[in-house]
Amino acid sequence: MAIAQTISQISATITIPEREGSELVAYAAGLGHPDHPCLSRTHTPTSCVPCVDYSPWLRERIAANDIDAVGAYLAAVREANPGVSGSAEDIGLHYRRLAAGIMTSPLSRHLRDGSAEAYLDLRVGLVLLAVHEGFSGFIMTGEAADFLAAIMAPHSLRLQDPELLVEGRNEFVRDMANEMSFWASWPQLQGGTLRSLELPDDADLKRLIAILARLPLGPRAHAVDALRHLSADSRVPKTLASLSRYETRKRGLDVAESVRRILATGLVVPAENLMGWVSAWTRRDLLGFLHLSGVSARNSWRKERLAEVALVECSDLLTRRMADAGVVELAPAFAAGVRALRKHIYRTRETWRVWLAFGTGVGLEA
Repeated sequence: MAIAQTISQISATITIPEREGSELVAYAAGLGHPDHPCLSRTHTPTSCVPCVDYSPWLRERIAANDIDAVGAYLAAVREANPGVSGSAEDIGLHYRRLAAGIMTSPLSRHLRDGSAEAYLDLRVGLVLLAVHEGFSGFIMTGEAADFLAAIMAPHSLRLQDPELLVEGRNEFVRDMANEMSFWASWPQLQGGTLRSLELPDDADLKRLIAILARLPLGPRAHAVDALRHLSADSRVPKTLASLSRYETRKRGLDVAESVRRILATGLVVPAENLMGWVSAWTRRDLLGFLHLSGVSARNSWRKERLAEVALVECSDLLTRRMADAGVVELAPAFAAGVRALRKHIYRTRETWRVWLAFGTGVGLEA
């Protein structure tokens, strides 16, 4: 589908082949879908999943107040499934207006005392979310708040007038409960439910978030995904690639590049818990491994016995395989900081959920 390259040239729509030299497409570095160069090759184009993390590109455009470029990004990643009807010009104008709404919204109305970097990250995050979300009460039913909590983890913000957000949320839930049974089970929030987004005065947490703040938003969310998992279940080391949630990947993520960046931070280290890694294998995996390794094993053996035999007979091979696969565990030096981060995200998740629905100030839905 043709889209508008910029709003200043909105009447001059261009096709995908004509866009190949543009900055937006060039940023994808050829990793995109053959027919939709900004979209993932591994997801259907209609799911509108970007092929890479566009947050650095968006940060530059938003910092320069380039509404046209941000609108072009939204139109480009939505082109296989626009979400609105009309001509290419109509679609381009729709996403230009959405970009303008995000870039001019009064974010400090409810979120006060943030740094310039915090508000910039927040606007970029809203653009990434806007590809799939509308900023209304319905956003509370998904996991957008978890993504926003992850990318905003390094920033401290003071919540202003939370009672207005609670009132808007409760009214929405009451109205929807009259129409749909799904909403009838949602309780009314009380005053004090929404926690402030100010970071606690914790030295371990500050050291951790100083590292997270240096990551682009996609790898930052990926890192938080991995750290939260590895901290919650330290007995089972995993690869970083397996620890990126779909909620993170659908906002745009080059997993290989993200893994490289996270490893460079030192937040995770090569795993040493061989038993923990092997315990996550299936019984079929263990049987296949033992047979390929020339170790006699009966099909009737339970998984636990297969794992014990593998560890006794093939420990060196398993150790090499674990290292080659890039299996990691949480670096012990950051364990306390990650525990504090998990607690902070858990405390503030409801605040982000309600703010996304009723506090962004973005009036136009995607």
